[in-house]
Amino acid sequence: MPTYWLQIKRGTQLVSNTRLSGGRVVLGRAPECDIVLNGDGVSRQHADLIAVGDDWLVRDRGSRNGLIVNGARLVGDHPIQPGDRIQLDIFDLSLKKDAPLAPRARPVVAVGDGNYGLVRTMHEMAPPRLEAKHLADLLAFSSTLLAADTLAQRQRLLCELMTGKAFHGTAAMLLRLHRDDATLTPEPLGEPVLVAGGEAAHISRSVLQAVLTSETAVLAASRPTPTGGAVDVVKMSVAASAGSRVAAVACPLATSPERLDLLYVMLPGSHGTAEWLALATMATSLSRQAEDVWAARQAAQQQALLEEELRRAHDLQMRLVPADFVADRVDIAFGFVPCKGVGGDYVDAVTMADGRVLLVAMDVAGKGMDAAIVAGGLHTTVHICAAHGFALPEMIRTLNRYLMATWETSVTVAASILDPRTGAIESINCNHPNPLVVGPGGQTRELLTFETIPLGFTDFEIETRSDRLTPGELLAYYSDGLTELFDERDAMLGPEGVTQQLSELRAALGPRPDVPAIRLVTQLHQRLADFRGKASPSDDVSFILVLGRS
Repeated sequence: MPTYWLQIKRGTQLVSNTRLSGGRVVLGRAPECDIVLNGDGVSRQHADLIAVGDDWLVRDRGSRNGLIVNGARLVGDHPIQPGDRIQLDIFDLSLKKDAPLAPRARPVVAVGDGNYGLVRTMHEMAPPRLEAKHLADLLAFSSTLLAADTLAQRQRLLCELMTGKAFHGTAAMLLRLHRDDATLTPEPLGEPVLVAGGEAAHISRSVLQAVLTSETAVLAASRPTPTGGAVDVVKMSVAASAGSRVAAVACPLATSPERLDLLYVMLPGSHGTAEWLALATMATSLSRQAEDVWAARQAAQQQALLEEELRRAHDLQMRLVPADFVADRVDIAFGFVPCKGVGGDYVDAVTMADGRVLLVAMDVAGKGMDAAIVAGGLHTTVHICAAHGFALPEMIRTLNRYLMATWETSVTVAASILDPRTGAIESINCNHPNPLVVGPGGQTRELLTFETIPLGFTDFEIETRSDRLTPGELLAYYSDGLTELFDERDAMLGPEGVTQQLSELRAALGPRPDVPAIRLVTQLHQRLADFRGKASPSDDVSFILVLGRS
């Protein structure tokens, strides 16, 4: 079956050569496309390449600027053949086709045994004299590698360079040696590249042993070639043909404790000199650099995708934080800062059908995306319970059973139902920091709650405790991200520190506060930031501030 490639150019600059696979390839500007083309005139999902048997056709996906195929604007589907030109905004695309490989009647690689003579590496040889043309070819080769977006393409480009007219190789291949293989039988990495009419490649075990031992480039020849009176090559154990002189270069590409990957090139005997060893060494060095660049590109693309997903998740979670609001005699505002973009803290206030307000502060064990997913499920469950008028114990029981049935995690909860007309409040605390009530003069006390274990472990008896929020008092629900906040000296704020911050915050308002609760949220965030200084946040920070008014 033939192999198809899509060549993409921007003007005269080669952007990439991409092997086409699967039944459909999507082109566009969006990161999720199979081939991403960054251009102002490229739609997010611009066009499809669709496999039909052994051929391909192109289809516009309703893009804003359309496609031009062979000079005509595309209407409907259009079969494309190798050499057809597709214009997509600033990009020129053309289809390339590799003929199917014919079956081989004889082995591609023959390995011979024998002892090798004296090994010569680059630093042991006479200084090479390189031509400017070869250096220019290597620079062009480097650019080509950076435009080829598959490893197989880049490996073949290296072998084709070595067997091209400028470098005179008769065969080039990539091999893998396993260090624990006493027979030194190489594993081919892809198909070798042979010049037209050339013989199957012959590999010398003596050369393989030399490169494996030294882990540096080695040059060998079928018989010594003197340069300036010095022997510059090692005697090969196998020649390609009896009576002919040949040379071989073996250059390491990648090494590990288990194996060594290398480039192996057969050359005419006249090229068994330091110059050709230097050129092959430089080419393999450029290949290694290209792989580093491609690895960095892929890591950067993956990081960009992860950051985009995290940004979207952050936006979605921030939508779950309710807007600040006033209900009768109470003013309610929220603070929420996840330490990893998203987090497991959850704060909410839901007005029930009878006018009372359900207040909920939760903290899912753990941080990051997993905890945020659990928090999202809790948000949905809380709103369903509130919409159906569940009593507070019934809601807590429902949340607990949901967690035990769905997630292997625990959640702390401080929850209350507040009557904003009278200030009456009933509360439950499942191992969350107990809410604080702060009086006009800064005096503090804990809200009366029924205290029990976290959710997610087992069923338990649930009751409530009653209290009252009077005009002028500040009620604060908060997570342990406040109590466990650390400063630059690694000192923790602690429960006493949180109490002090809230006391000072309320006392500064005077006996009859006339500022909205949202301003208190801003001031508390600033106080926490001042305490933390340059220390990195270690946990999510969330709180609810409820200010009673007369």
